[in-house]
Amino acid sequence: MMGYLYGYGYGGMMAGQGVFSLFFMLIVLIDLVLLGLWLWQQISKK
Repeated sequence: MMGYLYGYGYGGMMAGQGVFSLFFMLIVLIDLVLLGLWLWQQISKK
């Protein structure tokens, strides 16, 4: 019963914030890629 309630609550929360969380994850992913490329360029210069 707890698992069902937890799953339902989590599912409802994700449904409400699905677009926002997806957008946030996309921004974080892009930032990590850009940071990695910048660090790689800094290392390659030396």
